[in-house]
Amino acid sequence: MKPIDQMNGAEKAAALLVALGPEVASEIMKFLDEESVNKLAAEIAKIDVLSPEEKEELIGQFLLELKKARGVAFGGHNVAKEILYAAFGEDKAKDILKRLTHKDLEKGFGFLNDIDAELIVTFLQNEHPQTIAVTLAYIPAAKAAEVVKLLPRDLAKEVTLRMAKMERTSPDAVLEISRVLRKKYDEYRYQGQSSSKAGGLNALIDIMAHLSGDQEKQLIDYFESTMPQIADEIRSRIFTFENVLTLTNTEMRILIDEINNDYMIAKALKGAGDEIRFKFFRNMSKNRATDIMQEMEAMGPVRLSEIQEARDNIVRVMRQLHDNGVISLRKEKEKYIE
Repeated sequence: MKPIDQMNGAEKAAALLVALGPEVASEIMKFLDEESVNKLAAEIAKIDVLSPEEKEELIGQFLLELKKARGVAFGGHNVAKEILYAAFGEDKAKDILKRLTHKDLEKGFGFLNDIDAELIVTFLQNEHPQTIAVTLAYIPAAKAAEVVKLLPRDLAKEVTLRMAKMERTSPDAVLEISRVLRKKYDEYRYQGQSSSKAGGLNALIDIMAHLSGDQEKQLIDYFESTMPQIADEIRSRIFTFENVLTLTNTEMRILIDEINNDYMIAKALKGAGDEIRFKFFRNMSKNRATDIMQEMEAMGPVRLSEIQEARDNIVRVMRQLHDNGVISLRKEKEKYIE
């Protein structure tokens, strides 16, 4: 990464978004105009590696400058405000801050939702019981229950007692707890993936996963016209065979009709999970589903490269239908009712 003092404004803003992580970055980018989003996305794609040390240096420099300029204690909402001012300018920062409220505190703990309870316990085991109680109050009840079961008995009793007596907690205190836990999690991941890159396309694709479909398409179109190779790489990373699980039943039937090749479907479903197979079979006639299952059995062992080729062909059909607005490859996190 280029030294911070040699960066221009757009480069600093892009590096800051990578440092803040995909969830925070995507929330910020949702409220920017198209030109700003495109400019930042292009700069993010250029970032090669952003290590934990560089993240600390980047954010730390902002805080040091604030301390010199203001000479006051800083934290919570004020830090967020000043960092946004430095990254995007006063007018844009004010607009963002108007839209981001403390009702989204739960999002700060969202990264814990997909982590095993055992790992959460390792992050919390040396924390104060009140800190543990606050954390459990902001994660799903089922997950919190798993964590409580794994805590030492005396600590579990103390934590649950504090949860029962808990009154309104300062939003800044809640945010600080989530920040500390997120830092522990990031350090844990970095230790296990020290050779992975935190910037570039990895960061950009993580951010895009949290954007709306329209903004995602806007960015792909932008890269298509400016950096076609990056656009192709983004498409290959975003559109996968597993995307069929995000389609509605109506869209799935459209896809099957467009594929119009039962042998290709049979080969693509070899080795696929039950959920994907069921997605195909439930959206075709019983006789057709039976024929495809018999075809899969008759094939016997199939080379992995042949299976991947069949799946790639289906993905190409999905992408074409998606680009033409016939189907929508929705995010997994979104919920729909048919």
